[in-house]
Order: sequence, then C-alpha cells, then structure tokens
Amino acid sequence: MAKESKTQIVEVFGTLEWAKVFEHNRDRAAWNEEKDGEYKVTVIMDDENAAKLKESGCAKAMHEVEGGTKVTLARPHKGKFDWQGGEPKVVNIKGKPWAFDIDGYIGNGSTGVVRVAIYPAGNSGRIGSRLESVQVVDHVEFESEGGGSSGGFNDLSSYSSKEAKPKPKKSAAKKSVDGEAVPF
Repeated sequence: MAKESKTQIVEVFGTLEWAKVFEHNRDRAAWNEEKDGEYKVTVIMDDENAAKLKESGCAKAMHEVEGGTKVTLARPHKGKFDWQGGEPKVVNIKGKPWAFDIDGYIGNGSTGVVRVAIYPAGNSGRIGSRLESVQVVDHVEFESEGGGSSGGFNDLSSYSSKEAKPKPKKSAAKKSVDGEAVPF
C-alpha cells in the first residue's frame, strides 16, 4: 500500500483583501529579508469555510470580524527548497492564468477560492501552512488610496488637446482684517 502524503490541500472560499500575490507586489518587509519577501492574501470566510480550515489543523491566527473569520495565508519568495517558495498560481474565474497586464491587481472585496497546503512542520509537532494558489471568482478592480490608479486625475480622453488645457484660475478677492490683506 502506498504511503499517504502528510500534506493536505484545503480550499476555502471568501472575500480577498490585501492580495500581494505577484512577484512585483510581494511583501518585502525588513523582518522578511531572509526569504526575500513573501506572497500573502487575507481571506474573510463564512463559518463553513473557517471550520474547514480549522479542522485541517491550520495553526494560522484567525480572528472574528464583521462578515466572518479572517486569516492571512502566505508563502515565501525563497524557501529552503525550490518547491516551497515562489509566486503562487493565480487564475481567473475560468481557471485560466491571471493576465496581469489586462486584469491588473486584485482589489479588496474581490471573492475567490484560496488553496492552502497544511503540513507537519518537521518533528516539532507543529502544523505549517503555505499559500498555494488563488482563483479569483468576482474581481474588484484595485483602487489606490489616492483615488484610483490615475493618481487623482480625471479621465480627459474625450476632450481635444485645446479643451483639456486647464483654464487659469481667477485670483480670489482678498479680504481685509484690521487693514491687512488675507489671501482667502
């Protein structure tokens, strides 16, 4: 009889947040230099998916939040062995590879299936986990805190170059306080 693998693969569905799952946006915090950063995603799961992850033996910290149970799953950029690290597989709703140049970043509020490996971590008796892949089911486009990927500018593509030129602002009337001009 073949020996069973000690590693189990668990899939959980939930709302995705802070998806840093591409080589160019991996988390490169100073404390993580030996692994050259890590890939990670936070998942907010319903009770059924949270129970499935807990029952697998996953030792990651899980927190109750509005909307379910939150957990952050990660994988190193460089592991002790090649198979342990590197970019996780990311696919779209059809199971096709994520085309970053078309699909862009995965924004908070997207939903998807996250596949995680749960395994015994050496002889210590601890249980380890490693982010394996992400399938985005409902993609929410990423918007930066500054008001979108355009850096706060409006779309002026429908204007001609003459119409797109900003008109000079009229200087505001200066108010006077005790005989001194106040520029507002």
